[in-house]
Amino acid sequence: MHAVQYVTPPQGLTMIHLQCPLLDEHHTEFYALLDSFNPNAFEASFMRLLEHTRTHFAHEESLMKEHRFQGYFEHHEEHVKILSEMEYFLTLAQNGRYVFAKNYIAHGIQERFENHIRNIDSQLALFLKNLF
Repeated sequence: MHAVQYVTPPQGLTMIHLQCPLLDEHHTEFYALLDSFNPNAFEASFMRLLEHTRTHFAHEESLMKEHRFQGYFEHHEEHVKILSEMEYFLTLAQNGRYVFAKNYIAHGIQERFENHIRNIDSQLALFLKNLF
């Protein structure tokens, strides 16, 4: 059995499932928000995505602390980088500079998120699956 499974939802985004419900639930919600992103309400849609990501990362960090995950520091640092990146592009949009922010949503954020799942969250998923 592979740790990572790819699933194509109806709207066409390819979701990555780690076969770890503690993580996959938040990932599925992220994909749903990205898939339903409304370019006509760009800032509000981006803010919902950012708020979800903050909550998602706080949940992961809580799990890592609770179960004393050895890779906590590196994982946390990756969360800080992603949130900072998202905040930067949202700020650009809020200041009327939509070109880069729209490109980030259209072409960057999904790849960034999926790299995080494959390279960082997959390690946490394996750790958690061994606990339960």
